[in-house]
Amino acid sequence: MTDRRDFLRQASLLAAGSLAAAGELTATERPRAERGDRAALDALQGQAQTWDMSWTERVTGKYRMVFDAPEISGGVCLHQARSFLAGSAATVGATDKDCSAVLVIRHAAVPMVLGDELWSDGAWGEKDELKDPSTGEPTKRNPFINIAPGSQHALTWPDGALDTLMSRGVIVLACDLALNNAAGQISNRRKIPRQDARALVAEHLIKGVIRMPSGVFATCHAQQLGCGMMYAG
Repeated sequence: MTDRRDFLRQASLLAAGSLAAAGELTATERPRAERGDRAALDALQGQAQTWDMSWTERVTGKYRMVFDAPEISGGVCLHQARSFLAGSAATVGATDKDCSAVLVIRHAAVPMVLGDELWSDGAWGEKDELKDPSTGEPTKRNPFINIAPGSQHALTWPDGALDTLMSRGVIVLACDLALNNAAGQISNRRKIPRQDARALVAEHLIKGVIRMPSGVFATCHAQQLGCGMMYAG
């Protein structure tokens, strides 16, 4: 319940959807936003940054799906996206270019799009009981990227790791509100200012992952572009 309250508080702070927004509030705006003042939130929304919507131009495949992932759940969203590509190839001969797969990583799943350095304290691996793909020990790195061939404890298929799927054209979108919540966790664990934690999150966001104001928006917008939707919780 504490994590959820913190997430909702951060959602209020970041109504504009920017990782940097909380640090840019004036002394007057900050307490109002922290109270969840609706008028303050409405005003902040007018300050929204420009978001990278270029991914929408890549949703061109004949076969289109968006996978909504609010939890890590052992990487089930990666299995779903990989199975969508594999099944389309097996049944109708579709290539990866014929398929537009969109992964929306939000809420508690957002550590999946952060690099190894932010996993190094082992907290996320312990929380979700995730193993290092190579050693089988509780992971202190992101177990969904950079998986060596033959890793006995890998959680994904060889062609279904997050970075591998991205190289195959899968679009990965991350909820900015959840990224800020992750920054809050890092701030608490490392005893560093939240502003510094936000900078770490921005630095270690996996290259090619695109931030969106919220995962809810990203999932809904992908559907508006013709994607079917599958829940990956």
